[in-house]
Amino acid sequence: MAVDLQNQQQNKFDFLALGVREYGARHGIWRLLDVLDKHGVKATIPTNGLTAELFPATVRASHDRGHEVAAHQWDMHVFPPMFTSREEEQLSLARTVAAIENVIGAKIRGYLSPGPRPTPFTLDILTDSGFLWTSDYVDSDFPYVISFNDKRIVAISYATPGYTDGELSSRGIIQGLAEIKYAFDATFEESKRHPMKFCYAIHPHVSGTVGMAQLLDDFLAHVRSRGNVWFPRYIDIAEFWLASMGK
Repeated sequence: MAVDLQNQQQNKFDFLALGVREYGARHGIWRLLDVLDKHGVKATIPTNGLTAELFPATVRASHDRGHEVAAHQWDMHVFPPMFTSREEEQLSLARTVAAIENVIGAKIRGYLSPGPRPTPFTLDILTDSGFLWTSDYVDSDFPYVISFNDKRIVAISYATPGYTDGELSSRGIIQGLAEIKYAFDATFEESKRHPMKFCYAIHPHVSGTVGMAQLLDDFLAHVRSRGNVWFPRYIDIAEFWLASMGK
């Protein structure tokens, strides 16, 4: 849900922002799912609970096509630092998880805060709730295990190293494609010396437009052409990291 914060006291909605995001849920997500299918790539899709409630078909299709659906709080109107207590944040996340799991019929294992901006309570809530991974931290090139309250959770950074589609769209499609290819190639070369990952974080209302979807198509073709590249979902990374590095 999008709200014009300048006029929030008058309860005036920003219908342009709302319409743009509804475009992503009505059209953009389907275009992106088709691009991912074309290249045999399974993605992780952080999802708001409200999206699962309003557009269940898109969330169900994402899961049915083999993608991981993760929790992304209830909506984008309230960022976690706006919660007034641990209980409020926990209840919002529980509501989100219930809405998504009701649609996909499977357990949610991962989480990304809107922003991503977690609170001092978020990690405690996640470990108490049995989450396996979080993408709230952007302080590392590769995953690491956090031990918290005698439990372990894998931190997998959000678009670090990598890009968001908001960054690339601001460059223009042609320049954006050249830039992400260049950065990926540099990361690929560095991965020969030590573990590395590369994340391209996309949004249906941005990358689901025709031109940006073509950018994704061309980028995935470029990555495939390099060979010896693993395309894991975040749950796959977390399980691998706990088995291989987290002991």
